[in-house]
Amino acid sequence: MLKLDLLCKSFAGHSVLEDIHLDLRQGDRVAVMGPSGIGKTTLLRIIAGLDTRFRGVRKTPDEIALMFQNPTLLNWRTAEENLRIFHPDAGEREVRQALKQVGLEEKASHYPQQLSVGQQRRLALARCFLTAAPLVLLDEPFTSLDPSLRSEMLSLTREFLDQSNSTMVLVTHSHDEAIALGARCFQLFSEKKKSAELVAI
Repeated sequence: MLKLDLLCKSFAGHSVLEDIHLDLRQGDRVAVMGPSGIGKTTLLRIIAGLDTRFRGVRKTPDEIALMFQNPTLLNWRTAEENLRIFHPDAGEREVRQALKQVGLEEKASHYPQQLSVGQQRRLALARCFLTAAPLVLLDEPFTSLDPSLRSEMLSLTREFLDQSNSTMVLVTHSHDEAIALGARCFQLFSEKKKSAELVAI
């Protein structure tokens, strides 16, 4: 499913990630934790194939779903179009069901700026899980949410993961989020002046 043998990732000649190994099967869920700036998002970008400048081997499925801290919606497209443009093969029934599942069935023709922050987040979640991608990467998507919306988003995400049986890699600062999604926790750890390594916790 996902196999990563990351020997070294450097910026400007300075090693930031070193000797990181992941071997995940279908349905596995892991959370990568650590302080800001240690390289969590860099690691996720390598897994996603967005950063190819590293030494090592990466093997992933062709289809990967991504969800970021910001919804990254297309403001000139309706809610329904935001789903269709990223999933052109999805049928009418699938799109409507995805919107219904996140409580946006009546907002299909609305543009992102006409939606609340919570509705935008739920639309981004529906876009991520509209088709059952075998690998789902989540980069702190629950940060800065109020407690009730955060709880709602975590519940919806867990529901989608249970349905899809997708493999998940979550970047987070929160141990509670990892537990809520049923993820095994790993910590990026760095001794002073050394690059970060991944340690199970």
